[in-house]
Amino acid sequence: MPDTNYSSSSASSSKYDLTDDDAKTVLVYKYRGGLKIESQGDLRKTLEKDQRLRCSRKRIPRGNSRIDVKTEDLFNDPERSTYQRAAYPNMKSNLASIGLPRIVYWKRLLLNQFEDLYIVSPESTPSNSPEGSQYSSPVNSFGRENQDATPTKHT
Repeated sequence: MPDTNYSSSSASSSKYDLTDDDAKTVLVYKYRGGLKIESQGDLRKTLEKDQRLRCSRKRIPRGNSRIDVKTEDLFNDPERSTYQRAAYPNMKSNLASIGLPRIVYWKRLLLNQFEDLYIVSPESTPSNSPEGSQYSSPVNSFGRENQDATPTKHT
């Protein structure tokens, strides 16, 4: 009988591009959230709990104390190649410049650990993101405190 935990773990590993080593610590940047060091097992649990999240990886160059996260870094490899072929001019725009914690910097430099930054972001595409919407209405954008007020006519 197959071990269902292993099968689930392997499926999650391939979906999120994680290894099956749950104890390995990784550097995780939550888009518009924060930066933290956690185990891959904890990261996998977070991603499995909220299906609206995606995870991508970006290589951390050795010797760098900062890393820039661009729009294209939020997408996994198949999505990235699809959107780069399309006309999305903001794919190279910088979303965040992250200063690496000292422990991460030194472990990356001396011990070759923390090779990748794991970026957790909401599941969306450039074509359906709210920022890219051309059809926003002031009624939906602004508060509705004066919704029942009738307009007055000035003479």
